[in-house]
Amino acid sequence: MGKYPSGPLFKTRLWFVVVVLASTTGRVFAGQTSSTQAVNSPPVNASPQERKSLGVDQLPAETKANILMARGEYAAAIAAFQQSNLKSAIVWNNIGMAYHHLFALEEARKAYQQALAINPRFAPASNNLAAVYYGQHDFRDAEHWYKRALKHTSESAVIYCNLGTSYFAEGKYKKGMKMYQKAFSIDDQVFSPDQSKMVEGGGSREQRVEINYYIAQTFASAGKQEQALIYLRKAMDEGFKDRKRLDEDKDFAVLRTTPQFQELLSQENLN
Repeated sequence: MGKYPSGPLFKTRLWFVVVVLASTTGRVFAGQTSSTQAVNSPPVNASPQERKSLGVDQLPAETKANILMARGEYAAAIAAFQQSNLKSAIVWNNIGMAYHHLFALEEARKAYQQALAINPRFAPASNNLAAVYYGQHDFRDAEHWYKRALKHTSESAVIYCNLGTSYFAEGKYKKGMKMYQKAFSIDDQVFSPDQSKMVEGGGSREQRVEINYYIAQTFASAGKQEQALIYLRKAMDEGFKDRKRLDEDKDFAVLRTTPQFQELLSQENLN
């Protein structure tokens, strides 16, 4: 997910469980570094002549590639990265992320594996390789690589979140909830939609209901009632209708006393 996947970067008619990719920091996806943020990139539709006049083509290959990544020009970014330092795990991780955003999962997997061949302790590549396996519904390998990533990073909230999502996909809801709670204890903004850009993996309606419900539960237990209501509504939109469960869940005890909760029940015909 790293900071797993603003609204989802990829939008389709199917809703998906979010898995977040990790850049060199293990936190923010987009291939952005301090150097890319300091350079004025051209408009996304700039012609080759305009790019040249703006000096972009004169930049070092990796800097140019990072700018292209930030602009969402992933195919061009791959070509630029391939002209940079191919002995760098960071470069291969970024190549993998570009392929990942193009849904070329096999090419992404090879790039992440190359990054790990160069630096086996490079947590962002381990996280991203896990995301590939998750996207291919190979949840056992996804778990392995998420756990490996956790061994080599201090910025682990989003990876715990990703591991939890993988557990949910397998129907291991208690383990998934435990990982979500761990992620939230490290960073209470880990579920905020404006924290990162996201790549998405498949999930059933049942899984989406449970994930949204458990996120709501996590927020409610932390006293964040507004966020809890947002995710309860998401769960209900996906088909959650278990009024008894809501009434008995101790984490929602305070939330149940609010007018906003009663209004939500009314809107969802659960009152």
